[in-house]
Amino acid sequence: MREPRARPHIALVTSEALPHLYEDDLLLVTALEEIGIDSCPAIWSDACIDWLAFDALVVRTPWDYFVRLEEFRAWLDARIASGVRMCNSSEILDWNFDKRYLQDLAAAGVSLVPTIVVARGEQPDIVALARGRGWEEIVVKPTISGGAYGTHRFRLDDAERYREDIARTLLDRGLLIQPFLPEILSAGELSLLFFDGVFSHAVCKRPKDGDYRVQFQFGGTEETVEVRDEWIEGARACIAAAPALPVYARVDGVIHDGKFLLMELEVFEPLMFLARHPDAPGRFARAIQGRLGSP
Repeated sequence: MREPRARPHIALVTSEALPHLYEDDLLLVTALEEIGIDSCPAIWSDACIDWLAFDALVVRTPWDYFVRLEEFRAWLDARIASGVRMCNSSEILDWNFDKRYLQDLAAAGVSLVPTIVVARGEQPDIVALARGRGWEEIVVKPTISGGAYGTHRFRLDDAERYREDIARTLLDRGLLIQPFLPEILSAGELSLLFFDGVFSHAVCKRPKDGDYRVQFQFGGTEETVEVRDEWIEGARACIAAAPALPVYARVDGVIHDGKFLLMELEVFEPLMFLARHPDAPGRFARAIQGRLGSP
């Protein structure tokens, strides 16, 4: 049996490319220290780590998981089977790992960007599926991905150019098809950040000129913004439809006809933009603290 410690000790799960964590999460390390919780980065693929030695694992930046799919999935399954406490919970992580969860949210009545889900191994007629919905410009993305990995935007007349890439994607994961919403270019993508279901802050992410991807890897930028109460409630409805209350959640969406439409509910390994609000690191730390005593 593990010896009790005076201070809880948690692992902030990361990747080989970020052995010292992404800079934003260093604010979380400090906030945890201030409330008496020790933390350290832990590379998920390091076979020498005893994961059961930690009081909890907080999944932060394993941002290579979608290119090491089988290996990472095996790691995650092993952690779930071991019973180690995870934040977010293993139930949430397992559900959110594949973007097919959008089907569950749609069934729960969440307002989201219209989405067609194509299963792994299928050979869909992308053009026919999209035209059947009245879409002429679309975005396709893998159901397991991050950072716009494997994502393409194109008009249906150009679909043939992407046929081989789409076929490769479908060899080991599914595919999402969505209409391209011009609001991404004109108004940007909103990210609303929550800790224990309580709204913390929001940022607006914008693509660089000539691109549509808002991620910083592609030159995207972000700014802190004020958001309407009804948009916060729309985002909160997405969180309420998850299998359990997340410790941390980022709700990404776009405002279309004045309404918040969900693009993705990020409760797996999202960048939380902690530097964008002075209280955010402390809110994150206290949310983690609140789970350390739970089963």
